[in-house]
Amino acid sequence: MNGGQVRYSCKAAIIGGLFLAAACNAQTSPDKYVWEEFSKRVQASEKVTPLGPNFAGEAVSLSNGDLSFSATDVSLPGNSNLKVEFSRKYSVFSRKNFSNLGMLADWVVDIPSISAVFAPDWVVGSAASQQRCTLGQIPKVDSPFSVADFWQGIQLNIPGVASGELLRTSASTKKPTDGATYYWVTNEQVHVSCLSVIKNGSGEGFLVRTPDGTKYWFDWMAQTNEPGISMMLVDGGGARTTHSLAVKKNYLYVTRAEDRFGNWVSYVYGNASDDPARLTKIEASDGRVLTISYSGSTISTVSDGTRDWLYEYGDTSSGRKTLRSVTLPDGSKWGIGLSAFTNAEIKYDVYPTGGEILRDCTSNAIPHNFDDRFVGSITHPAGAVATFTVGILEHGRSYVPISCNNVTVLVTSSGNTQLSNDPNDDMNLWAIGGYSLTLLKKEVSGPGMDSAQWQYTYIPNMSTYAYPGNKYQVCDWANYDCQQPPCKNDSCAKFSVTTVVGPNSEWVRYIHGNTYRYNEGKLLRVETGGGPEVLLKTETHTYDFTQMDKVYPARYGQSLRLRGEGFQGEYHRPKIRVETVQQGTTFSRNVDGFDYFARPTAVTSSSSDASDSEAPYLDVPVLSVPANGVAGKSHTLNWTTVHSVVLYEVQRRLSGGAYTLVYSGSGTNIGLTYTGSGTLGYRVRGCNSYGTCGSYSAERSIVIAPAAIATPTIAASSPHGVGVSFNVSWTAVSGATQYVLERKVGSGAYVAIYTGSGLSKYVSYGTAAALWFRVKGCAAGGECGMYSAEVKVQIKSSTGGGGDDIEP
Repeated sequence: MNGGQVRYSCKAAIIGGLFLAAACNAQTSPDKYVWEEFSKRVQASEKVTPLGPNFAGEAVSLSNGDLSFSATDVSLPGNSNLKVEFSRKYSVFSRKNFSNLGMLADWVVDIPSISAVFAPDWVVGSAASQQRCTLGQIPKVDSPFSVADFWQGIQLNIPGVASGELLRTSASTKKPTDGATYYWVTNEQVHVSCLSVIKNGSGEGFLVRTPDGTKYWFDWMAQTNEPGISMMLVDGGGARTTHSLAVKKNYLYVTRAEDRFGNWVSYVYGNASDDPARLTKIEASDGRVLTISYSGSTISTVSDGTRDWLYEYGDTSSGRKTLRSVTLPDGSKWGIGLSAFTNAEIKYDVYPTGGEILRDCTSNAIPHNFDDRFVGSITHPAGAVATFTVGILEHGRSYVPISCNNVTVLVTSSGNTQLSNDPNDDMNLWAIGGYSLTLLKKEVSGPGMDSAQWQYTYIPNMSTYAYPGNKYQVCDWANYDCQQPPCKNDSCAKFSVTTVVGPNSEWVRYIHGNTYRYNEGKLLRVETGGGPEVLLKTETHTYDFTQMDKVYPARYGQSLRLRGEGFQGEYHRPKIRVETVQQGTTFSRNVDGFDYFARPTAVTSSSSDASDSEAPYLDVPVLSVPANGVAGKSHTLNWTTVHSVVLYEVQRRLSGGAYTLVYSGSGTNIGLTYTGSGTLGYRVRGCNSYGTCGSYSAERSIVIAPAAIATPTIAASSPHGVGVSFNVSWTAVSGATQYVLERKVGSGAYVAIYTGSGLSKYVSYGTAAALWFRVKGCAAGGECGMYSAEVKVQIKSSTGGGGDDIEP
């Protein structure tokens, strides 16, 4: 960290009377400048709770106006928490030098993955090893480039389950005790071990274990192109040489997910390791299946076997491919009008040749299309339209230390130094801020609804700090560790401000911490009312910003991101207090104790008038039941353990009826028997020692088939002629609670003549005829077994004639 900040580059330097030539790294190619990626480097400090999603599937990061869309087109319910679904996601960002993203053109298929950007292949360390999981090293890159030019760490995405950067597990971190060796962890207590080889290439994969015991195999490689990086070097004669670095986003996609009860979902692909992913099937152990078909390189149809979802595309004015609509099985469709976002680029002037200063170490160049506005829309199948307007704004951090790279000084023959620098290529070691596409306005309209509009404004409050001894904007590393945060308490900490003005004079102001390696990324305060002078409610959040080990460790692992940019992923900084002031009354919620995982163990809630102890939040158990069962035979339910729970309650209902309690105890499994048949729905919740119970799990269903019903044996006594009664009888069989006796006359159809629990029936018939009888046993739920063999009885006009009147 403490070397290379002063460079003798681009210009000749006079040292001891000798003329020395050196090089600079200002870019002139159409690829991206290194500093154009600064918005990505500060993005982690701005990832906060989104506003939404609403009907268009939008989500807004309220600290920086980052806009994205998500939709689940197909979701097949099953008997486990493992999902069989097809989801997609669209992110609004500058697509300068980006082509299509893969399977859905400008959208991505949102399935579990582990990803990172490399130059260009997923190899690590100086030896370019494919031990990408066990080694825990950053990528190799050749001079004149730096890993920091593109590296953003390794990111995990399991939609709806877990996300975030993979941290190298600390030696003291508690890990699962299942015998595996865990090398990585996230702040959500997701632990990662290694697979020795991937399925469509060479090198290691990852095996992820979530807190509920579900495992995910990430061992199918894919790549998508990223904009290249260019750098210009000047030799001693003034000749310029442009160097380019190809970078790609590398993915390891999931091929299998399996919960602790043995239920599984598999994912099938058809791409080579250096091509974009090509998902072709998602299949579950309980029979759920989705099949994905393509037209060229993009998805055309998703099918569950009986229904189809259709995907249609168009071209933007820049020639990029864009998803235009999704047609549902009933013929209705989602209209997608995001081509303006797919075309959107933040454009900067190329490196100036005439000495014009466009930027410097602490100030970004202003995009020359700064005033551009981009408008996109989503149309609901029912006709409602959501329209979004984005612009180009700068966002960033405060109290960022200054130490600039690429500063050029001249050393004269007398030994003195003087600044002789082109600031256009200067870059601070730690990203201060960057320009990004930012939501400015949202509008909703449609048939049968009132139009509504929301306006978004932002105050980024960026700032820097120079440690003593800083010369030419370069740190005095001999005396100061300039990477340390200059501000470590609330008295100096700063924040960004976002104000949202909505319909009916709705006014909300969000205040997020943005202080370098202190409060960045945390929501500090929410103010609601009719404007800044008319506050009706203020909610203030307080966190543990000490970054010190307590009952819980300050961090569970170490980020591989450089220059402290993984700070937010490393330090979880749990919330310790929420104070709400409303209509003159103050309400507070204090966390009085935590466990090792930074979960509350004791909470006190109070107001100006009273106080009370509050039970900690209880997680929801994950329930698993078998898909099928048989009446009268036991079936086993399993559920996950929940922290602080001393009692579990299991409820059951038949075919959507009322729930009844069937278990209350401390176990995490139970065997139950049901004597009838039909579809049973189960759910479970946990209760703690305070007597407080959490939410019920999602209902899981089991289809109970009737027990096997044996076939009766039928017999009939000899008749005495027309109108004379005779007895038809049958044997009792297991599983039957009643019997159905049927009769047919001649070649006619069988008709039921008796239903009941008896084992015989006296019958007679008024004319001479041939009669046939059969019987079957039935269960209480109405399910019946096989019919008996037929028995024939001949009714004669008189009692004479001899012979046997009964035929089997």
